[in-house]
Amino acid sequence: MTRFLSKTLAAALLLSSGQALSAPPPAYRQEVVVAASPFQGVHGLALDGKGHLLASNLLGQTVHSIDLSTGAVSTVVGPPQGGADDVALGPDGSIYWTGFFSGQLMRRTPDGKVRVIAKDLPGLNSLAFRRDGRFYVTQLGRGADVLWEVDPSGKKPRRQVLSGHGFLNGFEFGPDDKLYGPLLMKRQIARIDVDTGTIETVAEGFGMPVATNFDSSRENLFVADAALGQLVRVRVATGEKTVVAQLPTGLDNLTVGPDNQVYVSNMVDNDIHVVNPADGSIRKLVEARLSVPSGIAVAPDDPDENVYVADVYAFRRVGGRDGKIAQTTRVLSSHLAFPMHVSVGAKHVVLSTSYLGDMSGVQVLERDSGKMLRNIPNKNGLQGAIELPDGTLLLAEGSTGRLVRVDATEAAGTTVLTEGLKGPVGLVADTDAKEPGVYVTEVRSGQVTRVRLSDGARSTVAKGLKAPEGIARHPDGGLIVAEVGRKRLVRIDPATGRSTVIASGLRIGLPETGGFPPGYIPTGVAVGQSGTIYLSSDMESALYRFVPASAPVSGKTQP
Repeated sequence: MTRFLSKTLAAALLLSSGQALSAPPPAYRQEVVVAASPFQGVHGLALDGKGHLLASNLLGQTVHSIDLSTGAVSTVVGPPQGGADDVALGPDGSIYWTGFFSGQLMRRTPDGKVRVIAKDLPGLNSLAFRRDGRFYVTQLGRGADVLWEVDPSGKKPRRQVLSGHGFLNGFEFGPDDKLYGPLLMKRQIARIDVDTGTIETVAEGFGMPVATNFDSSRENLFVADAALGQLVRVRVATGEKTVVAQLPTGLDNLTVGPDNQVYVSNMVDNDIHVVNPADGSIRKLVEARLSVPSGIAVAPDDPDENVYVADVYAFRRVGGRDGKIAQTTRVLSSHLAFPMHVSVGAKHVVLSTSYLGDMSGVQVLERDSGKMLRNIPNKNGLQGAIELPDGTLLLAEGSTGRLVRVDATEAAGTTVLTEGLKGPVGLVADTDAKEPGVYVTEVRSGQVTRVRLSDGARSTVAKGLKAPEGIARHPDGGLIVAEVGRKRLVRIDPATGRSTVIASGLRIGLPETGGFPPGYIPTGVAVGQSGTIYLSSDMESALYRFVPASAPVSGKTQP
């Protein structure tokens, strides 16, 4: 394990109420709770014909190459250029990929040059080449539902083929030179004549079909159903469906090799399976345990220090001491939105997301059962969200710079507590103080700000930080902050603003991208009763803990 030493702190710290506190331990040791993964949610796939599989990594902003014989993963295009929802190989060996959030269509030529060949296409999703080399891409969501023909060289203007057809996702051209793909909104597989715009139904009755590819005979389509977790074979001539393999829900894309082996990506589990349709056998090519761990929380009354993880494509509960995942709620197959922040109270869990316009907002769950209690939309680039003791919610709107209050009643009313914050991201309550308040990290100004709950008055707690994001309260009153811009974890005395480095050189802080509020994927921080600090790594899809050096070594964590 790696050790990170902090500077010696003063013998006592003061809370805003003036209460003296004992000094924190002078050193921490870093331990792994959940080991790193190669992706941050894996999506589009393409075989290069040379023993490698290309994989797109949207939130991680990378395009990867996977050795089919070993499963080894390497990076072909790194962040921020590689933010890919789907990937394809062109006739000349160029790699093309779609930036769902950036709205850019990218190309990497065989000599390694990367450039934008189309832009201003928010929701850019799937892509495929026709036999004659013509190139087609689709917009899906974020206010668009369009199929385009695009010049692969980026020199000629694009041509709109269809619009409003029902969210065309992962598609491929068939032997009849027509486009075959799923229409998400209609739960169908469609055949599209891209010259006339004619649409025919091939098969229907799916849960959520997300991608199709032909087998080697070109008579059957393999379909990935995200909601049901099924790989389905469809006979094109009749529409007859056969379930080839049952997989976990959250499937995102697939590609088929010349030997009919089917490679299937799962964004929830952040892994890739290989299915042999001849016998239905399944093996993992790349595996992981977390997808995109962002906001994290530990319940203050939990001696076992279970870590609640907003994993973007799932909501998980992880044993802080042993790394075991005891609970997972998955997107697409449930009512769960794409969680990016989490806070935990005595009875409730609060999740917030800014991932997609129509799904942005807050969800309040029963802590014990996971039952959904409230679903409150908010399209203002929501970041942190916490519940106060009276049931009121406080929401940090990253795009507007406001901190808003949402009533505890079912017919929730919203009021602005304060505004003018510069990229608010993390929230932690200070409700036991004489004047109750909330601490807010401002990623743009580099400050930690305290907002008084009674009237929204603000005071600066600490400044001079670089991109602070996650924040948590230590049991002794100190503030633990992920200072993402400097790749470190710091401790702040809320009375003096003095900061001390706990750990540095951390793998945190993916570059920001379009379509998200300031802070992008937040780095989460939580603290348990024992004083152990937990930290999520967006760059590694990992979870770490920082244990006081005097504490005994914890049990074995999960690899």
